[in-house]
Amino acid sequence: MRLASLSFVGSLRSAIPKLSAPLCSRLPFAYKSLSTSTRLLQATAQAKVDPNEALLQRKTTKHPLSRKTFLIDYYKYLNDNNQIVLYVHHNNLVKNDTVKVRSELKKLGVTMTYLRNSLYNVYLRSAHEEDPALHKNTLKNKNVKHPLAPLLSGPTAIITIKECNPPVVESVVKLLKAQNEKLFLLGARIESNIYNVAEVDQFKSLPSKEQLQGQLAGVLTILGGAGLVRTLESAGTHLYLTLDQRRKDIDPEEKKEKEK
Repeated sequence: MRLASLSFVGSLRSAIPKLSAPLCSRLPFAYKSLSTSTRLLQATAQAKVDPNEALLQRKTTKHPLSRKTFLIDYYKYLNDNNQIVLYVHHNNLVKNDTVKVRSELKKLGVTMTYLRNSLYNVYLRSAHEEDPALHKNTLKNKNVKHPLAPLLSGPTAIITIKECNPPVVESVVKLLKAQNEKLFLLGARIESNIYNVAEVDQFKSLPSKEQLQGQLAGVLTILGGAGLVRTLESAGTHLYLTLDQRRKDIDPEEKKEKEK
């Protein structure tokens, strides 16, 4: 068991730079970065339970500390914490190519992750569950067909973007096209919607949220935005005066006093 765990940790060093302490202290750090296990660790902290024991008690298909369980948790973490996920096919990328592409993507504030398609499919089928790695969820959702599943054919990677920002997508697409078919776009999940390549091309030409807000402010200014604001602020006063006049019209006694 210890040898297997050491092999698992060694294979993840490139993905988690912090894994440099002894094994007993490494694994919890890996899992603390994941949404599913973070909730579990928080709950066990409140209950004063050993977090390592709590992780081992997860009823997952594979061992809770296995590489496969880790990857399913990691895929959930990436999808839960990024508003845009671009799916790309990679072909004949040597190590130097990968390093160069990841360096360029890092400058844009995004990351690329190679996928294990079979495990990502397991995640997709139970993506709506709180813990997709649980064995009961794997069994319950084994016949689910996720709309993104057809993209997972051949060597696949995802490029994750935290904010819904079309200009960033445009920069990423330009970078992909410069790789001479070694990397090309397959589709995307943008917020809760699934986009094909043509729809991503339309999306990337949109202005950013900040640009849209600036355009809206400009339109309001041109159309008398200041007057609109004053109108909105004075609506309560106008309503009060109208109702007060109506009350006076209905109340005969007040009307007689006014006539005297």
